[in-house]
Amino acid sequence: MYNVTMSVIGAITLAFALTHHAAAEGLPDVLGIQLGMPAREAYAKLQGALPKNKVEVRSINLPTIEKPVILSFSSGSHNVAMGTEGDEVIVDVTLPPNKQEVWRVSRLHFFPDKGIPRATLLASLREKYGKETRVRYASPITPQDENHISSLLWLMNEQGRPAQRPPLNGITDPIDTCNGGRGEAAHYVETPMPNYGNKDLAWCMSSYTAVLAEFQDSALPELYTQLSVIAVSLPFAGRAGEATMKWKNEIAEGQHRQDIDKAKQQEKPKL
Repeated sequence: MYNVTMSVIGAITLAFALTHHAAAEGLPDVLGIQLGMPAREAYAKLQGALPKNKVEVRSINLPTIEKPVILSFSSGSHNVAMGTEGDEVIVDVTLPPNKQEVWRVSRLHFFPDKGIPRATLLASLREKYGKETRVRYASPITPQDENHISSLLWLMNEQGRPAQRPPLNGITDPIDTCNGGRGEAAHYVETPMPNYGNKDLAWCMSSYTAVLAEFQDSALPELYTQLSVIAVSLPFAGRAGEATMKWKNEIAEGQHRQDIDKAKQQEKPKL
Protein backbone atom coordinates (compact mmCIF):
# COMPACT_ATOMS: atom_id res chain seq x y z
CA MET A 1 0.00 0.00 0.00
CA TYR A 2 1.08 3.53 -0.70
CA ASN A 3 0.38 7.02 0.52
CA VAL A 4 -0.57 9.23 -2.39
CA THR A 5 -1.81 12.79 -2.90
CA MET A 6 -5.10 14.20 -4.08
CA SER A 7 -3.98 13.81 -7.70
CA VAL A 8 -4.78 10.13 -7.33
CA ILE A 9 -8.46 11.01 -6.91
CA GLY A 10 -8.58 12.28 -10.48
CA ALA A 11 -6.65 9.29 -11.78
CA ILE A 12 -9.08 6.82 -10.25
CA THR A 13 -12.28 8.33 -11.61
CA LEU A 14 -12.56 5.36 -13.96
CA ALA A 15 -15.36 4.33 -16.26
CA PHE A 16 -16.27 1.28 -14.20
CA ALA A 17 -19.91 0.84 -13.20
CA LEU A 18 -20.64 -2.79 -12.31
CA THR A 19 -21.92 -1.93 -8.85
CA HIS A 20 -23.41 1.49 -8.21
CA HIS A 21 -25.00 2.76 -5.00
CA ALA A 22 -25.78 6.43 -5.51
CA ALA A 23 -26.03 8.35 -2.23
CA ALA A 24 -29.72 8.55 -1.38
CA GLU A 25 -31.14 11.49 0.50
CA GLY A 26 -32.13 9.28 3.40
CA LEU A 27 -28.83 7.44 3.85
CA PRO A 28 -26.84 8.47 6.93
CA ASP A 29 -23.79 10.68 6.94
CA VAL A 30 -21.00 11.63 9.30
CA LEU A 31 -19.87 15.26 8.95
CA GLY A 32 -21.74 15.40 5.64
CA ILE A 33 -19.88 12.36 4.23
CA GLN A 34 -22.73 10.11 3.14
CA LEU A 35 -22.86 6.41 2.41
CA GLY A 36 -22.82 5.91 -1.36
CA MET A 37 -21.17 9.29 -1.98
CA PRO A 38 -18.55 9.39 -4.78
CA ALA A 39 -14.96 9.36 -3.50
CA ARG A 40 -14.10 12.76 -4.97
CA GLU A 41 -17.10 14.42 -3.32
CA ALA A 42 -16.45 12.70 0.01
CA TYR A 43 -12.81 13.86 -0.06
CA ALA A 44 -13.96 17.46 -0.56
CA LYS A 45 -16.49 17.12 2.27
CA LEU A 46 -13.78 15.87 4.62
CA GLN A 47 -11.47 18.72 3.70
CA GLY A 48 -14.26 21.22 4.31
CA ALA A 49 -15.28 19.68 7.64
CA LEU A 50 -11.74 19.63 9.09
CA PRO A 51 -9.85 22.31 7.13
CA LYS A 52 -6.90 22.48 9.55
CA ASN A 53 -6.05 18.79 9.09
CA LYS A 54 -4.16 17.14 6.26
CA VAL A 55 -6.05 14.40 4.42
CA GLU A 56 -4.00 11.21 4.06
CA VAL A 57 -4.85 8.69 1.32
CA ARG A 58 -4.25 4.92 1.37
CA SER A 59 -4.13 3.15 -1.95
CA ILE A 60 -3.39 -0.21 -3.50
CA ASN A 61 -2.16 -1.47 -6.86
CA LEU A 62 -4.70 -3.36 -8.96
CA PRO A 63 -4.15 -5.34 -12.16
CA THR A 64 -4.47 -3.51 -15.50
CA ILE A 65 -4.64 -0.10 -13.74
CA GLU A 66 -1.45 1.89 -14.16
CA LYS A 67 -1.70 4.12 -11.09
CA PRO A 68 -2.48 3.23 -7.44
CA VAL A 69 -6.18 3.11 -6.63
CA ILE A 70 -7.66 4.75 -3.55
CA LEU A 71 -8.71 2.43 -0.74
CA SER A 72 -9.49 4.93 2.01
CA PHE A 73 -8.60 8.40 3.23
CA SER A 74 -8.39 9.92 6.68
CA SER A 75 -8.03 13.19 8.54
CA GLY A 76 -6.79 13.93 12.03
CA SER A 77 -5.38 11.60 14.65
CA HIS A 78 -6.45 9.66 17.73
CA ASN A 79 -3.34 10.95 19.52
CA VAL A 80 -5.03 13.94 21.14
CA ALA A 81 -3.95 15.43 24.46
CA MET A 82 -6.45 15.04 27.28
CA GLY A 83 -8.83 17.97 27.49
CA THR A 84 -8.11 19.05 23.90
CA GLU A 85 -10.70 18.95 21.14
CA GLY A 86 -9.76 16.78 18.16
CA ASP A 87 -10.91 14.36 15.49
CA GLU A 88 -9.93 11.28 13.56
CA VAL A 89 -12.11 10.49 10.54
CA ILE A 90 -11.60 7.52 8.21
CA VAL A 91 -13.53 7.08 4.96
CA ASP A 92 -13.52 3.71 3.15
CA VAL A 93 -14.52 3.44 -0.52
CA THR A 94 -15.32 0.61 -2.92
CA LEU A 95 -12.79 -0.58 -5.50
CA PRO A 96 -12.95 -1.05 -9.29
CA PRO A 97 -14.65 -2.29 -11.34
CA ASN A 98 -17.27 -0.55 -9.19
CA LYS A 99 -17.60 3.20 -9.12
CA GLN A 100 -15.58 4.33 -6.11
CA GLU A 101 -18.11 5.30 -3.45
CA VAL A 102 -18.23 5.46 0.35
CA TRP A 103 -19.27 2.27 2.12
CA ARG A 104 -18.07 3.20 5.60
CA VAL A 105 -17.19 6.40 7.43
CA SER A 106 -16.01 6.45 11.03
CA ARG A 107 -15.27 9.35 13.34
CA LEU A 108 -13.61 9.55 16.74
CA HIS A 109 -14.21 12.93 18.35
CA PHE A 110 -12.59 14.24 21.54
CA PHE A 111 -14.52 16.91 23.41
CA PRO A 112 -12.58 19.77 25.04
CA ASP A 113 -12.00 20.27 28.75
CA LYS A 114 -13.92 17.79 30.93
CA GLY A 115 -16.35 16.78 28.17
CA ILE A 116 -19.87 17.50 26.90
CA PRO A 117 -23.15 17.04 28.82
CA ARG A 118 -24.62 13.61 28.14
CA ALA A 119 -28.06 15.03 27.50
CA THR A 120 -26.72 17.47 24.91
CA LEU A 121 -24.86 14.81 22.92
CA LEU A 122 -27.68 12.25 23.04
CA ALA A 123 -30.24 14.85 21.95
CA SER A 124 -28.02 15.95 19.05
CA LEU A 125 -27.57 12.39 17.80
CA ARG A 126 -31.29 11.66 18.00
CA GLU A 127 -32.06 14.88 16.19
CA LYS A 128 -29.71 13.84 13.37
CA TYR A 129 -30.47 10.12 13.07
CA GLY A 130 -33.93 9.77 14.63
CA LYS A 131 -35.16 7.31 17.24
CA GLU A 132 -32.53 4.66 17.90
CA THR A 133 -33.11 0.94 17.28
CA ARG A 134 -31.10 -0.27 20.28
CA VAL A 135 -29.65 1.23 23.45
CA ARG A 136 -26.73 -0.26 25.36
CA TYR A 137 -25.97 0.64 28.96
CA ALA A 138 -22.66 0.75 30.82
CA SER A 139 -23.22 -2.66 32.43
CA PRO A 140 -26.09 -5.06 33.19
CA ILE A 141 -26.17 -3.94 36.80
CA THR A 142 -26.41 -0.19 36.16
CA PRO A 143 -29.82 1.51 36.05
CA GLN A 144 -31.18 1.67 32.51
CA ASP A 145 -31.51 5.42 32.25
CA GLU A 146 -30.00 8.21 30.15
CA ASN A 147 -27.13 8.66 32.62
CA HIS A 148 -25.74 5.18 31.90
CA ILE A 149 -25.98 4.88 28.11
CA SER A 150 -22.81 3.52 26.52
CA SER A 151 -23.99 3.23 22.90
CA LEU A 152 -26.87 3.89 20.50
CA LEU A 153 -27.58 1.96 17.30
CA TRP A 154 -29.72 2.90 14.32
CA LEU A 155 -30.58 0.09 11.88
CA MET A 156 -31.92 1.00 8.44
CA ASN A 157 -32.47 -0.39 4.97
CA GLU A 158 -30.41 0.63 1.95
CA GLN A 159 -32.79 3.50 1.28
CA GLY A 160 -32.07 4.94 4.71
CA ARG A 161 -35.43 4.06 6.27
CA PRO A 162 -35.62 2.55 9.79
CA ALA A 163 -35.35 -1.25 9.84
CA GLN A 164 -36.44 -3.85 12.36
CA ARG A 165 -34.01 -5.67 14.61
CA PRO A 166 -33.33 -9.27 13.58
CA PRO A 167 -34.67 -12.04 15.83
CA LEU A 168 -32.27 -13.58 18.30
CA ASN A 169 -30.37 -16.62 17.03
CA GLY A 170 -30.82 -18.70 20.13
CA ILE A 171 -29.38 -16.46 22.83
CA THR A 172 -27.09 -14.47 20.50
CA ASP A 173 -27.95 -11.22 18.78
CA PRO A 174 -26.90 -11.16 15.08
CA ILE A 175 -26.18 -7.43 15.43
CA ASP A 176 -23.27 -8.18 17.75
CA THR A 177 -21.58 -10.28 15.05
CA CYS A 178 -21.57 -7.22 12.75
CA ASN A 179 -19.38 -5.40 15.32
CA GLY A 180 -20.46 -2.03 13.99
CA GLY A 181 -19.18 -2.87 10.52
CA ARG A 182 -15.68 -3.63 11.78
CA GLY A 183 -13.75 -6.83 12.44
CA GLU A 184 -14.76 -10.12 10.83
CA ALA A 185 -17.72 -8.68 8.92
CA ALA A 186 -15.56 -5.98 7.32
CA HIS A 187 -12.96 -8.62 6.40
CA TYR A 188 -15.60 -10.32 4.26
CA VAL A 189 -15.91 -7.09 2.29
CA GLU A 190 -12.25 -7.16 1.27
CA THR A 191 -12.03 -10.95 0.90
CA PRO A 192 -15.48 -12.41 0.11
CA MET A 193 -15.73 -16.06 1.07
CA PRO A 194 -18.37 -18.61 2.12
CA ASN A 195 -19.73 -17.99 5.61
CA TYR A 196 -19.85 -21.74 6.30
CA GLY A 197 -23.35 -21.66 7.75
CA ASN A 198 -22.76 -18.71 10.09
CA LYS A 199 -26.31 -17.30 10.05
CA ASP A 200 -25.39 -14.21 12.05
CA LEU A 201 -22.56 -13.29 9.69
CA ALA A 202 -24.83 -13.93 6.71
CA TRP A 203 -27.38 -11.54 8.22
CA CYS A 204 -24.70 -8.86 8.67
CA MET A 205 -23.59 -9.07 5.05
CA SER A 206 -27.15 -9.02 3.72
CA SER A 207 -28.83 -6.54 6.05
CA TYR A 208 -26.49 -4.43 8.20
CA THR A 209 -26.77 -0.80 7.14
CA ALA A 210 -26.45 1.19 10.34
CA VAL A 211 -25.06 3.98 12.45
CA LEU A 212 -23.37 3.05 15.73
CA ALA A 213 -22.47 5.70 18.30
CA GLU A 214 -20.36 4.76 21.32
CA PHE A 215 -19.41 6.99 24.24
CA GLN A 216 -16.52 7.39 26.67
CA ASP A 217 -17.45 8.45 30.18
CA SER A 218 -15.89 11.46 31.85
CA ALA A 219 -14.64 11.65 35.40
CA LEU A 220 -17.75 13.75 35.93
CA PRO A 221 -20.86 11.53 35.72
CA GLU A 222 -22.87 14.13 33.78
CA LEU A 223 -20.38 14.29 30.89
CA TYR A 224 -18.97 12.29 27.97
CA THR A 225 -15.38 12.86 26.87
CA GLN A 226 -15.39 11.00 23.53
CA LEU A 227 -17.77 10.04 20.75
CA SER A 228 -17.11 7.22 18.29
CA VAL A 229 -19.62 7.08 15.43
CA ILE A 230 -19.64 4.72 12.43
CA ALA A 231 -21.98 4.78 9.44
CA VAL A 232 -21.69 1.65 7.29
CA SER A 233 -23.51 -0.47 4.71
CA LEU A 234 -22.17 -4.03 4.68
CA PRO A 235 -24.58 -5.22 1.93
CA PHE A 236 -23.34 -2.51 -0.43
CA ALA A 237 -19.73 -3.14 0.50
CA GLY A 238 -20.14 -6.91 0.19
CA ARG A 239 -21.56 -6.71 -3.32
CA ALA A 240 -18.77 -4.37 -4.35
CA GLY A 241 -16.16 -6.70 -2.85
CA GLU A 242 -17.56 -9.67 -4.76
CA ALA A 243 -17.46 -7.69 -8.02
CA THR A 244 -13.84 -6.70 -7.37
CA MET A 245 -12.78 -10.26 -6.63
CA LYS A 246 -14.57 -11.61 -9.72
CA TRP A 247 -12.92 -8.96 -11.88
CA LYS A 248 -9.45 -9.73 -10.49
CA ASN A 249 -10.00 -13.48 -10.97
CA GLU A 250 -11.06 -12.97 -14.58
CA ILE A 251 -7.94 -10.91 -15.25
CA ALA A 252 -5.75 -13.58 -13.63
CA GLU A 253 -7.43 -16.35 -15.64
CA GLY A 254 -6.97 -14.39 -18.85
CA GLN A 255 -3.29 -13.87 -18.08
CA HIS A 256 -2.93 -17.58 -17.30
CA ARG A 257 -4.43 -18.52 -20.67
CA GLN A 258 -2.11 -16.09 -22.44
CA ASP A 259 0.91 -17.58 -20.69
CA ILE A 260 -0.13 -21.12 -21.68
CA ASP A 261 -0.79 -20.11 -25.29
CA LYS A 262 2.58 -18.39 -25.47
CA ALA A 263 4.31 -21.47 -24.05
CA LYS A 264 2.64 -23.68 -26.66
CA GLN A 265 4.22 -21.61 -29.44
CA GLN A 266 7.74 -22.66 -28.42
CA GLU A 267 9.57 -25.14 -30.55
CA LYS A 268 10.17 -28.66 -29.33
CA PRO A 269 13.21 -28.76 -27.04
CA LYS A 270 16.38 -30.47 -28.09
CA LEU A 271 16.79 -33.45 -25.84
